[in-house]
Amino acid sequence: MNPPVNTRATRRTAVIALLLAVAAFGGACSEQLDGGSTCASASLLCPGQAIEIRDTIIDPVLAFDSTYSGFPGRGAEVQLSVVTRPEFESVAVVRFDTLVALFIPPGDTAQSVRYVDSALVRMTVNIARAQVPDSVRIDVFDVGDSTVSDDTTQAPVKARLVPRWRIGSKVFRKTALVDSILMPLSDSALLARLKDSTQGQPRLRIAVRAQDASGANAPVVIRFGSVESGEAMQLRYRPKNDTAVRVIAIVPASAGPSTRVDIQRDLMDYTLVTRNTLPELPGTITLGGIPGRRAYLRFNIPRRLTDSTTVVRATLRLAQVAYPVGGAGDTVVVHPLIVLAGANVTDNRRATTLLGGAGFGVSDSLVLTPAGAGQRTVEMYALVRSWAAQATSTTPPPRAIVLAVTDEGTLPRIVSFHGSSAGPGLRPSMRITYIPKTGFGVP
Repeated sequence: MNPPVNTRATRRTAVIALLLAVAAFGGACSEQLDGGSTCASASLLCPGQAIEIRDTIIDPVLAFDSTYSGFPGRGAEVQLSVVTRPEFESVAVVRFDTLVALFIPPGDTAQSVRYVDSALVRMTVNIARAQVPDSVRIDVFDVGDSTVSDDTTQAPVKARLVPRWRIGSKVFRKTALVDSILMPLSDSALLARLKDSTQGQPRLRIAVRAQDASGANAPVVIRFGSVESGEAMQLRYRPKNDTAVRVIAIVPASAGPSTRVDIQRDLMDYTLVTRNTLPELPGTITLGGIPGRRAYLRFNIPRRLTDSTTVVRATLRLAQVAYPVGGAGDTVVVHPLIVLAGANVTDNRRATTLLGGAGFGVSDSLVLTPAGAGQRTVEMYALVRSWAAQATSTTPPPRAIVLAVTDEGTLPRIVSFHGSSAGPGLRPSMRITYIPKTGFGVP
């Protein structure tokens, strides 16, 4: 009588042998797209059957690439970026279009505001990843009277960033910029706005600027809370020199444009660029900056690789170009995001807004500095395999990703890569390791 066979141990031994064989022959062969060189491992399961691991480089790999700007849209910023650098400047514009010109003293009836005391703006501050010298001067300017044609464009606002229209100024030590600050305003300037009815309901529109207070013109980058973050700036004032009278608190609100109610909310607060002389690098894929830029990449991977093989590795290779502006500590985190737009979305810029979240489909990311240069790699085999799985779908998704940065549109940090117009070795390429599909069985 034959002894019983331990089938579980036999199967475990076969699986281990298979894994060891794959590992042993994993790097033993390579192939270019136009080549035919292959190598095979020893037969494992059945006579005549073998596992082949092949390697190929697709160059160029992109069918299309383009950089799009303006992310997030105006008024959608989670944080308002106030930047002062030699080559770049931005301010935070906040609208208080619903000033309260009436108040009720204790035990009395409603009265018009004829006096203002202790006017200030409360600002939530975020100095994480910021550039702040030992002391910084924050200025507040009135940019919203009837002479300003449009406070959403650069020229009218920039013209008001002068001492004549400054209604608040204070020097803060770096150590004081924690959590929130109270920015004092001119009581008389606010009272003048409360009495001004030429634009209907009284309003105050301000621009906030920050500069090095030492006179050394050191770079300054500070971010303030916004309506989108739930930490918007708040205007406060007391309508009477009497502590028994409640302080009036005003949150951002926009009354215009009156014909576009759909965008009034976007204009409650926003970041406005008032100077930008940053260089452009033609022929590159550019990410980051203010407003934020992201890149759309559509791939041209032969279907014989994705549909008729098992992809075990897919590495996107990008050549970073050193950007001439940025310090060694200006790190930028780049995320590849899956494009979810269907075939009916033909506007590529719109497609860059229909995305999967960071880590969905492509878990890899890059941590770079603007001045860095050289080859950067992104592992995306899971996404390439998912494209293959959806090849027979009647409406397959585009084989595309978007490259975007963390804190998009809130930091003046830019990274660039060579685009598809560059030559071999510089333009984006992809290295794919795969196993040709084969059948396994017991003869």
